[in-house]
Amino acid sequence: MSRTLIRNASILSMDPAVGDFAQADILIDGDRIAAIGPGLNTAADEIVDGTHRIVMPGMVNAHIHTWEFQLRGIGADWVGSRDYHANLHKKLATYYTARDVYLGNLLGALNQLRNGTTTIVDWCHILRDAEMTDAAIDALEESGIRAVFARGTVKPPEREGAVPYYKQSFPRDEIHRLRTGRLATDDGLVTLAMAILGPDWGEYDVAAHDIRLAREYGLFNSAHTYGRKGKRVVEDGYPRLAREGLLGPDHNIGHGNCFDDDELKIVLDAGCTITATNLTEMLNYEKPAMLGRLVKHGATPSLGTDCDPYFNSSMLWVMRHAFLHQRELDNRSLFAEGNWPAKTQHSTQTRDAIHWATLGGAKAFGLDGKTGSLAPGKQADLIMIDTRGMNIFPANAGGDPAHIVVMYAETSDIENVMVAGRFVKRDGRLAFDAGRLARLTDELLASRLRLFQDGSFKSVPVERGPQPGRFLV
Repeated sequence: MSRTLIRNASILSMDPAVGDFAQADILIDGDRIAAIGPGLNTAADEIVDGTHRIVMPGMVNAHIHTWEFQLRGIGADWVGSRDYHANLHKKLATYYTARDVYLGNLLGALNQLRNGTTTIVDWCHILRDAEMTDAAIDALEESGIRAVFARGTVKPPEREGAVPYYKQSFPRDEIHRLRTGRLATDDGLVTLAMAILGPDWGEYDVAAHDIRLAREYGLFNSAHTYGRKGKRVVEDGYPRLAREGLLGPDHNIGHGNCFDDDELKIVLDAGCTITATNLTEMLNYEKPAMLGRLVKHGATPSLGTDCDPYFNSSMLWVMRHAFLHQRELDNRSLFAEGNWPAKTQHSTQTRDAIHWATLGGAKAFGLDGKTGSLAPGKQADLIMIDTRGMNIFPANAGGDPAHIVVMYAETSDIENVMVAGRFVKRDGRLAFDAGRLARLTDELLASRLRLFQDGSFKSVPVERGPQPGRFLV
């Protein structure tokens, strides 16, 4: 196996046992980190200069619908889930082919690597059949990213004589096919999970069946759960699931913003994890992202980008806005209590945001033994941030590396990205055949335009009213 030595880097390990270093080396042996520390005197096949670079764990995007990549730039003015479901699930998604899924997943995964994300939880709820499923997995494997492939189901419009989606249990034969076939083990870069309806989107028997199915095959399962009272398919779904012993660390909740305190305590006491997608939640939800509330309960948040139609799906963006959003909530709480400004340290700091975006996401899906922090024995999933550019300079001279990453770094500063010891981005460029990437980009554009045409789609919100007078000339 080849050995790579990164020398003289500033290291944010996110592992308290390892610590951080203003200047140190990292030795990578094959797909794993072999050693971290100053002045490593060892032979290596390749030496990479880490001077003026911050090395940190690759980010973990714990909730992304990667298939939506070719639908970017259409949703920022949509009104909540109403317009999202009307335009995507009930319209454009119904025209997707297996090739469209492949293109969205491949270009979407490559974009995540470019942005410094080394692991994604691909919440893939576009899949109608095995052909589409295999196309999605093919794309993830080709990209080189580490991925939890959360195989989901579709939410098409209701049709006379058809069973509505919220009454349909997860297809057992598909999980059996995958778990006894290409995703039979958890040793590869792409592993299997289930993206289920849960009690917000499916009837109780459906939710219970799906969780039991996931456990039968040893899989994590994740559900979209906004928790809006009066809008759930099953109003008391989570308390019922908890009473039946169906909740545990293997169940992940996407969002959860509207849980009341009692419901939140129930799911956290059961060991469930919650992933905040704070940018979509700031756009469309009536309650704040589940960050500070989780921390107060002693739980660790994880972060995801969610939906490409809304914004650039960069985990740097999400991490930064999660930090700022929670700091704002902290300040408002202090002010309301008559304790503003903070007497000592802020309760939310930049290092917390990095933790949410790395180890928090890894823990949510049982990957913290492999990734999410830098430590000997763990997989070599890391990024190198060049601090010499104008986005960061001169903060690199005596500045706090965590502060630099959260508040200054952009995609253009991410020089190198490594997954399992292999560079997938090098010297600022994806390590992917440029000619093939150009052809795929052209094909994805054609896919987008065809989907718009077939779906009779125009980039305006459903039932949008006239332009506000302030925009008229």
